[in-house]
Amino acid sequence: MIRLPQAGVPSASLLPDLTPLLDVIFIVLVFFLLTAQQPLLELPLDLPKSASAPSAAEHTVERTVIMLDEHGAWRFAGQPQADFNTLRAVLEQQPPDAVDLALHQQAPLEQFLQLLAVLQTLGIDDTQILMEAQGENAH
Repeated sequence: MIRLPQAGVPSASLLPDLTPLLDVIFIVLVFFLLTAQQPLLELPLDLPKSASAPSAAEHTVERTVIMLDEHGAWRFAGQPQADFNTLRAVLEQQPPDAVDLALHQQAPLEQFLQLLAVLQTLGIDDTQILMEAQGENAH
């Protein structure tokens, strides 16, 4: 049988302590506030509409391939280059319109960044980095 405390004796109330419940509610509230996704700020743009799509003949630009292997050896249009300065001289003599960069996965990053700086200096803006799928083998 449940015994109730006498009315005249000050003791604990029969109501449960709600402090732990309030703590959990506030923690969940903070969690939801921090993880709620904010809407992305967007700037509406009114782009002009072209009357006709550009033809394929307008986009046929001869692309030159520059390769860098894992040892830092350069190839320009299939021809091996002695070093980076030789490659730079060739690029300055006959700057290509468009460049494809084929880099080995273990290629030195510093040399790649030097090449990008030279291409920017020469005003070669049409540059693409060729990607290879993980399962394929490069020869």
